[in-house]
Amino acid sequence: MLASTFALGVALSACGTSLVSSAATTASPATIAPQSSTTTTSLPAGEVAVAFPVVECTTATGASLGTEGWKPGVLLAPIPTALVGKVEFYSDDVHTVLGPTAWACAQTQASDGGSGLVVYPSANPNPPVDGQPPPGTEGVFATFDTTATVAGISLVCPFFTVASWQQQEAKCPTSLPAGEQSSMPTPDVASVTDPAGVMGTLEGSGGTGAVTGTVVFPQVEPAVTDGSSVHVAEESCSLPDPTLCATVLSDFDVREFPVPTPDGASYGSRYVPGSSSPAAYLASTLPVRSAPTKTTVATRPAATQTTQKAAPAAIQTTQKAAPGTG
Repeated sequence: MLASTFALGVALSACGTSLVSSAATTASPATIAPQSSTTTTSLPAGEVAVAFPVVECTTATGASLGTEGWKPGVLLAPIPTALVGKVEFYSDDVHTVLGPTAWACAQTQASDGGSGLVVYPSANPNPPVDGQPPPGTEGVFATFDTTATVAGISLVCPFFTVASWQQQEAKCPTSLPAGEQSSMPTPDVASVTDPAGVMGTLEGSGGTGAVTGTVVFPQVEPAVTDGSSVHVAEESCSLPDPTLCATVLSDFDVREFPVPTPDGASYGSRYVPGSSSPAAYLASTLPVRSAPTKTTVATRPAATQTTQKAAPAAIQTTQKAAPGTG
């Protein structure tokens, strides 16, 4: 646990910002934009946590997600107070991402069972809620999948090592797109940048502005080596104010870091190469845990088994238990 916490701390530093801002005093309520309904609270050592509003996302068609589930109106987060009034949270009650204030948010759904959220300008006449967005599209694009699907493997294999059969199944590229830059702040996190004009792996790349992103693949062994299903996540940030992206991405690394199951694999099984329906496979591979079996001492084959006659206690042979038995 300590190692994971340390790794995340390194990842946040690599994103160019700290989620906890240092401040000499708590921000005055007068400095907070009234429309954000934001408040602050003091933390140790003069740090400040801010309660940012949460906007509910819709479906890709714009319909409501319903009334069930936990729907917080605000979330407390240690985000720099300089961003008060500039950012707020967007949630579908399962996943939550940070984005510019007063934008729109919708769920996205992949055919293989993956899911996502996209935060985009409210005035966009063609919301980027279906398929790959055109180059230069502004938005915050989050994707959630597993390595039990081809799409999930494709999400991580440009930056991480995956099993050889997974590379073949997903037709993983042998190199990154020309001009794309990446680094590994931790073994579980890849930081990616597509400079202006570079059509890379990140959504919205190829336009007049740079796009930055983060790809998270928990390096759980032996699941990673043998190709078992592991939850993965990716977020791309393409905003008019690119200085917001460092905080948007670092919040995502912490808030949406995939948490492995105790056995290291999301569903406890491995996707079979060549399966015609990865989504159907994923739905059918919930782990089945049988009751422990009791180990018994094996007897000799009947042909060689001898019958022990009663003998004086001094010469009677005692059979030893097989290793691993009580």
